[in-house]
Amino acid sequence: MIKSWNQAAIVLTAAAALGSAALGCASDPAPPGGCPGARAASGACIGVPAGALCDGDSCAASVDCAEVIEVSSAAALSQATEAARPGACIALGPGAYGPIDLPPGVSLLGRGAGSVSVAAVSLAAGDGAVLRALTVGEGGVRIAAGARARIEAVRVVSSASDGVTLGLGASLDLVASEIEGSARYGLSAFDAGRVSVVRSVVSGSQGPGLWAQCTGGCGCEAPVELHVEDALVRDSKVVGVSLVGVRATMSFVEVSGNGLSGFDPSGGISVSGCSSLDAAALKVADNTGFGLLIDRADAALGESGEGFEVSGNQPGIWIQHTTPEQTVQLTGGLLEKNRAIGLGMSGDARGIIIDGMRIAGTFADSAVVSADGGLAQEVVGDGVSWQERAQAAIFGLVLSGNGLESLNPSISPSISPSRRASVLIDGDVGLDSRLSAVTLEGGDEAAGIVQQRLPADGMSPLRDADVPRIVTSPEALFSVPVAPIAPAALDAP
Repeated sequence: MIKSWNQAAIVLTAAAALGSAALGCASDPAPPGGCPGARAASGACIGVPAGALCDGDSCAASVDCAEVIEVSSAAALSQATEAARPGACIALGPGAYGPIDLPPGVSLLGRGAGSVSVAAVSLAAGDGAVLRALTVGEGGVRIAAGARARIEAVRVVSSASDGVTLGLGASLDLVASEIEGSARYGLSAFDAGRVSVVRSVVSGSQGPGLWAQCTGGCGCEAPVELHVEDALVRDSKVVGVSLVGVRATMSFVEVSGNGLSGFDPSGGISVSGCSSLDAAALKVADNTGFGLLIDRADAALGESGEGFEVSGNQPGIWIQHTTPEQTVQLTGGLLEKNRAIGLGMSGDARGIIIDGMRIAGTFADSAVVSADGGLAQEVVGDGVSWQERAQAAIFGLVLSGNGLESLNPSISPSISPSRRASVLIDGDVGLDSRLSAVTLEGGDEAAGIVQQRLPADGMSPLRDADVPRIVTSPEALFSVPVAPIAPAALDAP
């Protein structure tokens, strides 16, 4: 059955009945019935709202539709997609439908993700399309080049490829939605325009959870714009979030639980290719690989006073290859119970500023190290690994209990060489490097700050009076952990 009506005459009545929050294109509706099972660090409910969005069979009242076409069968749906013009809304009744190719600017609306499902959705180029309140199956969601779309209260489940993918220059607002169990990327945005992910969950991807990239990298003229807020990315492979040639902001975001991809560890967040990341209240936890990798990119974490947490990764944070024009500022951070290395700096990195951070309880664990001109596996438990003439200014750092314990029952830190140094500096540091207000406690005072392989005319960091002395040696006292590598994009399917 197909029924069409003009919505303009009832939009004021609907708005009065539902309240200002119901105008979904202007402000996001609060989910009814409490949280469906996930809550952001800010306290916001995230993911698909529990239950239906309205009492009727279809929910179109809160979307600006030039025309509403009600559909309750596959045949009617086919007619509707052929007849719909830009600005029209197709309202699906409860049931399961096949793949849908939407014309430009046409919206597809269900009653709720539990009552309406479609096999796949493709959104053509055009402005204003809304995909809302339904479940999408193995075909996923494809947003064409140049399209501007909104996905709200949608669950994308078990896509055979990417869960949601954006074409060249496309823009997307993903709100109160879930992307689960995608065979490749959860959300991919290569050379897209603007992407916003709010109150949403990306989980169980067999590839990266969220990948945004301008293929020009450092030569990109129009970086992808990404905003992520009150969101959770978990249980991905390769990496949870990768940013390449992207300008990104994140607040109250958690990236966690990314497991092994075959035998290879999966990282938390990779920021590379001259990207920039401004983040607050960020949590990166319990990933099998690095927590946060900053490679030839700008980053500012915790400047708003919300701080950040990186815990349970290997290593916690690693910064490398930043140029004199780039700045990495870490403020008010907690690096706790990471494995092998709490914080690493290498690759002649420049512009690193650390202000008020705590690195504690780094577990002794096996890591790839450079020793005697080759690579080897060795148990490491360093709070800070400072290498390859990296330049850093550190103002306020507490190191406590690093290298004293291990999660691996075969490793006994008390008899292993993991108690190497609380801060291990290998070779020279970059010009104007500085240490101020550094506290070693909880056993770190015994390990101390060590600078090895320092030439007679080599450079040590400037040290204020409130910093423990630096023990220097021209010899190599300890092996040097090998830096992680920024992940590469997946091959085309």
